[in-house]
Amino acid sequence: MFKKTLLASSLVLAISGCTVTPDVISPDNVSATVKADMTLLAQDQVQGSIGLEEAIARAVRNNRDKKLKALESAMEQGQLGLVRHEMLPSLTASAGYSARSNFAASASVAFQDGRPEPLGSNPSYSISQDKQRSTYDLALSWNVLDFGLSYVRAKQHADRYLIARERERKVTHNITQDVRGAYWRAVSAERLLQKIDPLIGQASAALNDSRRVELLQLRSPMEALYYQRELLDVLRSLQALKQELANAKTELAALMGLKPGTVFELTDVDAPDFAIPELAMKLETMEELALKQRPELVETYYQQRISAADTRAAMLKMLPGISLNAGVYHDNSDYLLNQDWTSLGAQVSWNLFDVFKVGAERDLAKTREAIAEEQRLASSMAVLTQVHLANIRYHESLKSFELADRYLQVAHRISEQTANAARMKRTSELELIRESLNTLLAELRRDVAYADLQNSYGRIFVSMGMDLLPEGYTQNSVEQLSDTIADRFDRWQKGELVAEPALKEASQSAAAGDVI
Repeated sequence: MFKKTLLASSLVLAISGCTVTPDVISPDNVSATVKADMTLLAQDQVQGSIGLEEAIARAVRNNRDKKLKALESAMEQGQLGLVRHEMLPSLTASAGYSARSNFAASASVAFQDGRPEPLGSNPSYSISQDKQRSTYDLALSWNVLDFGLSYVRAKQHADRYLIARERERKVTHNITQDVRGAYWRAVSAERLLQKIDPLIGQASAALNDSRRVELLQLRSPMEALYYQRELLDVLRSLQALKQELANAKTELAALMGLKPGTVFELTDVDAPDFAIPELAMKLETMEELALKQRPELVETYYQQRISAADTRAAMLKMLPGISLNAGVYHDNSDYLLNQDWTSLGAQVSWNLFDVFKVGAERDLAKTREAIAEEQRLASSMAVLTQVHLANIRYHESLKSFELADRYLQVAHRISEQTANAARMKRTSELELIRESLNTLLAELRRDVAYADLQNSYGRIFVSMGMDLLPEGYTQNSVEQLSDTIADRFDRWQKGELVAEPALKEASQSAAAGDVI
């Protein structure tokens, strides 16, 4: 009966396992997820106009790439906690129940001259356990070698967590730089788009007038057609310029984590300052700060420690393994004299062939450490190069902006003279439209040059690894972050460069990783 029941149960389980079929996600589930995502993406509302500081604050809080890196950092921290638990001894509790359909009776015979005696015709059977019995035990085991390896791995995971923190800093720096450039492009686009549409309307009206003149034959056909062609060239340039500027605000909104189509205003559109940011620091100071603070370089230090830990782990694996065991056991069998007992034990095991690997492991360790050192030096050289290039680009951008500003001033004066001549009927409307377009293009070049100046100025601080965000910035509101960012911009422009709290915290965490 028992065999039949066991066979039937096995067949039912086997058939159940074979009946699994693909389960397609229903359109209703997809629609519900889409609605929830749209609500989540649209929950951030904008009050008032947005300045550069607030744009950066919103970006570092809401940008999806930034949140992804923060989650990766949190995951590394969680893995560090798991590895720490691996250093603990293994404490295993188990309990069981067993039942047989009959007794485990057995007979025994003598063993002489290397052979067992034959089993008699009427053997005597004996039993040593019940048909039904329950057991439980609590066993503690600890492998000294595994503890040493777990300790080394825990330190490596601590360094990987700090590397994740540095990569999060790097993403923040990149976002800050991208927002600075996108903000000033969006400001230029907002200002110039307000002037493009009236100019397009003026050129379109002049084009219609010219067509009527051509139809009425008030001018020669060729003169009217030449005039229309020039007007069409102007309209084509204006339309291309409008298309180029139309996406700037959408790109800024994406960086700030705002849903596309969100309406917001920019502070510097109506009253742009165009103040020239000053660089009050020496190149030597910039180099020193970059070598101390750049996330890429700090990451190489942790990578060196991870490489050294790999070497220690490889050497530990070649040591003898020592296992310590202790346990408390119980078996309720009536045939046992002692149903409760304790057990202690120790075991040593060692692969003797590991001795021949010592030399190869030592050579590999030296190579690994040399590679890590060369990577650090190569990264240092790349960082110094970036600092010098950022400094050169800033000064060249400053010259380009000054030249573009002077060009715009001349274009304004020419436009004024053309407008005066048009009022006195001494020049054509086409010439007035053409000069208006030239002035608009000159203003665009000035704005683009200023955006490039701001971008190159911010790149200097990114190349030095300077952090805009305070420690624990995720707990601050957008307004608080905006005030902090504005204050740090002011201090940096004055040359007040100090180690930022985020970097100090990373250094403290690195020190803590040494004593895990």
